[in-house]
Amino acid sequence: MNQAIANIIKSHIEDLDFVDKIAGLVATQNMNIPDKDGVKVQKSYPVACCVTADDCKNGAYNDLCPDSKYKTVIYFEDGGITFDRYVGNWKYYKSSLRLVCWINVAKILLDDCYTGAACTLSAHLIAEIIRHLPRHPQHHTELDYVYSEVTGQQIHSNSIFANYTYNEKQTQYLMYPFDYFALNIDTQFAICLSSTAVYDPSCEEIPIEGSITFDSTIVKWDSTLITFDQT
Repeated sequence: MNQAIANIIKSHIEDLDFVDKIAGLVATQNMNIPDKDGVKVQKSYPVACCVTADDCKNGAYNDLCPDSKYKTVIYFEDGGITFDRYVGNWKYYKSSLRLVCWINVAKILLDDCYTGAACTLSAHLIAEIIRHLPRHPQHHTELDYVYSEVTGQQIHSNSIFANYTYNEKQTQYLMYPFDYFALNIDTQFAICLSSTAVYDPSCEEIPIEGSITFDSTIVKWDSTLITFDQT
């Protein structure tokens, strides 16, 4: 299920102008890679779950490694799924993912839409991603009530890539002027247990009557009019 959640989040952010290399869920793949002397050394790489063994034999494990030709490299690590509750015919879950983003600062700052100091770039990209996460109620094939939120973040921490062993060329892209961050993303979602249940958008409509307070103004409404009162 986390692969489906990762693909949903990916679909929301893959069109952002700074994204040019993005995958869904990845697994840590251990491989025996020959070093410069021909001796095989075990290396660990993030590999997209959707690739085949033949893809990996042809070098797919390098696709998500830092590389100067990209603006960014983004992928999702699996943090597990936990069951939350039953409500009628619906079963609710919480997904935990970690979004990893490596940044080629120089390439992004060349774009007209990104200005300011390089040290503020990560914060800018994080804000862009957060603004485009799925919001309630998002309804997708097989999954309903999808809502994502960032619950934690790391910026320029070596621990982000602790599961992987990059070669010398790849390691240079983890130093200045390159940057990287990770976002912990929790996603609430539901699965319908009945094949006959259909989402009814009327359940999201504004109640027939009620009130809410903004600053010192009380907004009241019923089926006929809306009134504004000062407190």
